[in-house]
Amino acid sequence: MLNRSLATFMNAMTGSDYTLYPFSTLNYSDYRNLQRIYLDAVFNPIISKPDFMQEGWRLENRDAKDPKSELMIKGVVYNEMKGVFSENENIFCQKLQNLILPDHTYGIVSGGDPMVIPNLTWNGLRQFHKEHYHPSNCRCFSYGNFPLLPSLEYINEKYFSQYAYSQPTNTVVPRQKRWSEPKREHISCRFDPMGEPFEKQNSIAISLLVSDCTDVYETFLMQFLTELLVKGPNSAFYKSLIEPNFSSGFTPSTGLDAQSRDTVFTVSLKGIRTDDFARVEDVFNATIDEVIAKGFSPELVESVLHSYELSLKHESKNFGLNLLFGLSAIWNHSSEILAALEVNALMEKLRAAMKNNPKYLQDTVQKCFKDNKHKLILTMSPDKEFDSKLSNEESELIRHKTKNLGEKDKEAIFAKGLELQKLQETPQNTDILPTLLMNDINSSIEKVNKVNVSISHVSTQINKVNSNGLVYFKSMLNTSDLSQEQQMLLPLFCYIINKMGTDKLNYKEFDSLVNRRTAGLKFNVHIADSLYHLHTYEPAVLLSSYSLEKNVDSMWDLWVQLFNITKLEDVERFKMLSQLYMANLTHGIADSGHIYAMQTAASLVSGSAYQVELLSGLQHISYMKRLIHTSNYQAMLAEILDIGKLLFDKKKMRVALNISEDSQSNILHSYENFINGLPDSDKIPGQEESQENSYVVGKIWSPSDSVNCQHHILNIPVNYCSKAVLTTPYTKTDHAALKVLAKWLSAKYLHPELREKRGAYGAGARITLDGVLSFFSYRDPKTADTLDVFDGSYDWIKSNLKDLKPQDLVEAKLGVFQSVDAPVPPSLKGCDDFLKRLTPDALQRHRAEIMAVEKTNLEAAAETYLGDSNALNSGKVILGPKNEACDLS
Repeated sequence: MLNRSLATFMNAMTGSDYTLYPFSTLNYSDYRNLQRIYLDAVFNPIISKPDFMQEGWRLENRDAKDPKSELMIKGVVYNEMKGVFSENENIFCQKLQNLILPDHTYGIVSGGDPMVIPNLTWNGLRQFHKEHYHPSNCRCFSYGNFPLLPSLEYINEKYFSQYAYSQPTNTVVPRQKRWSEPKREHISCRFDPMGEPFEKQNSIAISLLVSDCTDVYETFLMQFLTELLVKGPNSAFYKSLIEPNFSSGFTPSTGLDAQSRDTVFTVSLKGIRTDDFARVEDVFNATIDEVIAKGFSPELVESVLHSYELSLKHESKNFGLNLLFGLSAIWNHSSEILAALEVNALMEKLRAAMKNNPKYLQDTVQKCFKDNKHKLILTMSPDKEFDSKLSNEESELIRHKTKNLGEKDKEAIFAKGLELQKLQETPQNTDILPTLLMNDINSSIEKVNKVNVSISHVSTQINKVNSNGLVYFKSMLNTSDLSQEQQMLLPLFCYIINKMGTDKLNYKEFDSLVNRRTAGLKFNVHIADSLYHLHTYEPAVLLSSYSLEKNVDSMWDLWVQLFNITKLEDVERFKMLSQLYMANLTHGIADSGHIYAMQTAASLVSGSAYQVELLSGLQHISYMKRLIHTSNYQAMLAEILDIGKLLFDKKKMRVALNISEDSQSNILHSYENFINGLPDSDKIPGQEESQENSYVVGKIWSPSDSVNCQHHILNIPVNYCSKAVLTTPYTKTDHAALKVLAKWLSAKYLHPELREKRGAYGAGARITLDGVLSFFSYRDPKTADTLDVFDGSYDWIKSNLKDLKPQDLVEAKLGVFQSVDAPVPPSLKGCDDFLKRLTPDALQRHRAEIMAVEKTNLEAAAETYLGDSNALNSGKVILGPKNEACDLS
């Protein structure tokens, strides 16, 4: 259905105690189609033996066509979970849940422990489905403005009325039995050569079991206390554990996990020495005692309440899906979901409790944190032999599975492998599935009510939207005047500049005011590819914030303070922030390996992609490691200040405001006062940055006489592969054909070859605005084989294009429009024009070009850009373990 729908989201997800099947679409016919398919797939799946072997696990010869090759374990989910646990933080988070909630379903790995997956059986899976996937045990969620009654009638007529109701008993998750004493455990993980020194790659978590998630108010209270305790530089644990700068910061486990029946509060640090384990415990206990004794500042309490008020008004991207994800855990255990939505009522109850008892929050901390015996101290340290031990464990598992196999058993395994391969080669009859047609696609783009004006010589785009009482501000500061060294420091500048305080306020005072008046002041490096020329881009820093309309003057004042910074003197804080930034860079690479692989491969062929790689890819990580290890922090801070003085200039600015039309007059008057308070360079009055002058041409790294190939060795058990091909920019007609071609390749060639046949968890192709066509694989057991599949795309196209049916072309175009027509919240309307210079005319023209793509266009594009004549305009990258057999030459 991915190829027969305009779905903006389609997935199936495994939680610790539920499975979720979400989809979303803007098309009503599509919604009804997907509803029918999803219900049928959930309640009436075939669950065939070959599907279990392909998606779950199987014993198979390493070379499926050679009966003499060794037996090994294969399977999509098996490889996926090996990839999941290639990230140390995933190992830590998973073990934390298993250990603090050991007695029931949370004590096991719901996604599947790779060493346990091969114990699962096909019959066991079918029995599990029979017991759990029944209408009596399901919950249906719908959000949007489509008619509700037809959906309810269909669900009832086709499913609910066809089953006898039975009270679910084997799915009830009980409360965890509480401990009488704290417990502690120590685990091992792999050494990360890209991370901190070996002796500092340790982690610790202190976790407490707190509320029952079905108690809506109690869980809300725990979430409120969690934010007071760990969020931002004014929180208690930030002051006591982060500011002393003996760690690399909080781990992702820090906070409140409300996805389980019993919620878990955790404070966790990474990048510490084993000698500091005891220190962390002592500081944790002392911090709790101090909070009980002194309470929380009124300003901190106000800032958290203010963030809740903003969240009620701000419509996030994928709002309906996020609502579903937020409700799933409580709904799985309780029917009180409406109470969970009544945030105003929860806030009023909290305010009343604090008013009636000034020590209400302190008393709650005493009861739920200080006196809580269900406490786990989990520590983790790297082991340089971790991977070899894991490999030995896998080898022993295979030996155990094969030790009693006779020749006939091995022959049967070989035959099953060939049978599975034959099934994978056999096209499925997708004609039985419903599909949308081209006339279901809107021929015109959605128009945004916007105007472009110059206010105090600053180019300003005003997007008139239903902002629900909020003011959204974005500004681009062109960075083309910066030196190369300053450009390289821009990501660090963006990370620290709003965390150092201003000439008027220290960093704690500034952060407090920011959180009481806005949703935060954000800085991001932004590279906007040219729509017209290869290797060309607009370099900028993107500023963004939003506030309630009543607080807009305060928001402007905070920005003015940042723009007028004349001194940065707290070197120790800068050092701490720089080290936190560096630690954040190196964590999570394995989970996003395909992104890094695509980015690095693209940098080998595109000047603009090379700049992106320098500022956010593996090259940036290497640069920052060298900088952090060798630099003088005083000198670095002085350079950061110089960057600010060069950038914070209204002559370099262009602005987008997303506001309600009813409030436009007052907001624009306030905005003009803000602009007039900003620094102004000595450029000629009225001179604004022209579009042409804001673009630069990036250098090309790739040699011109060969295909550039790189293998970046990571200490992980799976691979991420990518091939990048330089083609043509967005405004050329071939770009639309390549976009459709990438979707066709992904669905009909790359997915079957790399996921179904070779076991990668994901694979596909996509093209970016700068004309880079990227092939990728995700959590892939293969390397050179995958690159061969990428290289085989041209031959596959030539062989299969003659058999391309009109429906195949429709499906490829539907796939393109899934992302093109995704819903846009009020805060982001008009952003394509502002951020990428994708004007309505350019979008409409490109839309028409996509809809007009025919087989001949695909053939011409493939010949021009994927044929031998363009072979040198490509680059290949593998991220993964050392592999002597992988020769990229």
